[in-house]
Amino acid sequence: MMDSQLEQIARRLTLLVREKTGDPAAAVGEPNSLPGHAGLSYSFELTTHAGAVTRTERLVIRLAPEGVPIAGPTDVVRQARIMASLWGTAVPVPPVKWYDSDPRWFGRPFFVVGFLTGDKLAMGEHTYSPAETRSMVPLAVEALAALHAVPWEPRREAWGEPLSLADEMKRLDNLLDRPTLDAKVVGRGPLLRERLRQSLPPPERVHVGCVHGDFQWSNCLFEQGRLNAVIDWELSQIGATLIDLGWLCLFSDPESWETLTLVPPHVLLPDEIAKLYASKTSSAVDDGQVRWFRAFAGYRFGVITAFNVMLHRRGKRLDPTWEDIALSGPRLFERGLELLG
Repeated sequence: MMDSQLEQIARRLTLLVREKTGDPAAAVGEPNSLPGHAGLSYSFELTTHAGAVTRTERLVIRLAPEGVPIAGPTDVVRQARIMASLWGTAVPVPPVKWYDSDPRWFGRPFFVVGFLTGDKLAMGEHTYSPAETRSMVPLAVEALAALHAVPWEPRREAWGEPLSLADEMKRLDNLLDRPTLDAKVVGRGPLLRERLRQSLPPPERVHVGCVHGDFQWSNCLFEQGRLNAVIDWELSQIGATLIDLGWLCLFSDPESWETLTLVPPHVLLPDEIAKLYASKTSSAVDDGQVRWFRAFAGYRFGVITAFNVMLHRRGKRLDPTWEDIALSGPRLFERGLELLG
């Protein structure tokens, strides 16, 4: 039996799909909760009828979290627009069915996309062999290069205006400068921040484009030797494309972590990933800049870690996984300082 929350979602989903499909007999199966941090996600089966033909498809609905401002990672409608803007490009994204900010459906914004199967290198049900992993890594890197080659100007309405690196660092200041953070987790984060500011790449040397913002192995779905989808577009922006490369390198760098659970076995090392990316893109990839963006990725995730573990400990956003990640907090900042030399 469904609990009351799932029953309510199923009931509202039924009203939604009947209006959207025009089928008064459209039926929704029991929703199944999916993992995620920027809202509530459920998979469900939709059955529709067209004459004598009955069609069943599996879909996913993501709801904005309740009781928080709809902005940034919680703006699920923006995420849907971004995915829709990439449909038909070389970047594999889930097909967007519907999205809406109208509260009459669920009391908050939502989107519905097609359910895509696949496994994640970082969180798979089994460990891939070295050969399997090394055949899949280039697929992710190719998708990343393809994303950065997508013209961003025509997609301004969905993605928003470009953010400079200085703007991005100011956003992180709002998290790092909070007095409620654990000083042990923060470590030498403030020193790394100053070193990054002192060596900030000049704007004229920064390639601007579509940035996923959280391009890592756990956001890539692989199936039968292909990349089925890139998911979780909550942190997307128009900005410095090497933010994504630095982020992918971070989650491939054993030297950045006290625990290797966030680094899948057998992936290429960061220098190899950077070389592979350089071979797939037409924009210049400077080794010095790559090191800066790798250091910035460690700083960025270190700040996010310190902030989220603080929220968890204060009971504002319970998620015990951040306690494990926080063990690597100081190391993320130290590794960034090493990369800057």
